[in-house]
Amino acid sequence: MDRSIRAGISGFLLALTINFLTSGLLYFIPSFLAAILIIYLYRIETLKDGLVAAFMTYIFNDGILSTIGLATYYFENTPYEVSVDIWLVLYPIANAVTAMIAGYVGIWLVHKVKLARELPPPPLPPPMQPV
Repeated sequence: MDRSIRAGISGFLLALTINFLTSGLLYFIPSFLAAILIIYLYRIETLKDGLVAAFMTYIFNDGILSTIGLATYYFENTPYEVSVDIWLVLYPIANAVTAMIAGYVGIWLVHKVKLARELPPPPLPPPMQPV
């Protein structure tokens, strides 16, 4: 469990870096990519730990980015208006679903690469008979 928590924090830092380095609003894509990459790099093998790392990446990234955005409005003394649209309603659901998908994909990649590494080498061909 300790590895998954460290992976979640590293994933959050990676997703935050991706968000700050890109110019556009990418919604959940940086968190998705960061969660998959971190699960793969930390070689997390159990589904429970993979989901913990993915959800930590998502929750921390969204929390920090939302806090930074609202703090910017607060310090600039700019009024903040909320318009309720379909994306505002569906965004938390999309976040949870894509976090679960990222956890599954990350675990699948770890197991796929692990199986490919554990395969025995192909057998050598039989020696040629002298003529």
